[in-house]
Amino acid sequence: MTTTKKPAAKTPVAAKTVAKKIAAKKPAAPKTAAKPTVKPTAKKPVGKKVPGPIQVEAMTAQPEFDLFSYCELAGETRIEHDLLEELEPRFDGWAAKYLRAYTITDPAAPKGGGHIILWLEEPVEEEIEGVWQDSPSAGMAFHNLAIHMVMSAAQNLVPELADKGCAPLPKPTAGVLKAFEKLGLVWNKEGTVNRQFAVFTRMPYSDGCSICILRPKCPNASDD
Repeated sequence: MTTTKKPAAKTPVAAKTVAKKIAAKKPAAPKTAAKPTVKPTAKKPVGKKVPGPIQVEAMTAQPEFDLFSYCELAGETRIEHDLLEELEPRFDGWAAKYLRAYTITDPAAPKGGGHIILWLEEPVEEEIEGVWQDSPSAGMAFHNLAIHMVMSAAQNLVPELADKGCAPLPKPTAGVLKAFEKLGLVWNKEGTVNRQFAVFTRMPYSDGCSICILRPKCPNASDD
């Protein structure tokens, strides 16, 4: 007798396993593309402006002897003819031989850094001192002549000084002090250089009395 084998019953698959297989067959959800990260543009650092070098340039000073201005400076109403004949030749001679004028430009200084410095060389001081020893009145007359000369020269270069009647004295910068040294000048704490007859002020004219280091003691100071 032929025995017929029954097919073996299939072993049931656990529901959990079937669920995994079904899940594996499902297509994966599309991934969202990541947005590219945009880095902010770095700002270029703004460097400090480096001031240029100090500039020193010789100038041709052209003082003019003005009798009215001289008398006003000297506190006189008239000048003796003999004295006038002494003053005029000295004025011309000093201007030609001993008057020095320079512009000093310091880019680190205010208002563009322009200045002028004018002075009479030492031989003029020695001559006046010699005259003073013989005649104090004549020595004072020549002393005033030297002041008149440097002021006249400065006014020709900076016309506003004539209207104001003086030259505001600014505090020199470190660069200007170095320029003084190159010119053989020494700045004193009192606000003078080592020349008796000299003018130092800004060029072009600016700020008036407000920049003058002599203002606290000046009876003519104003708020211009």
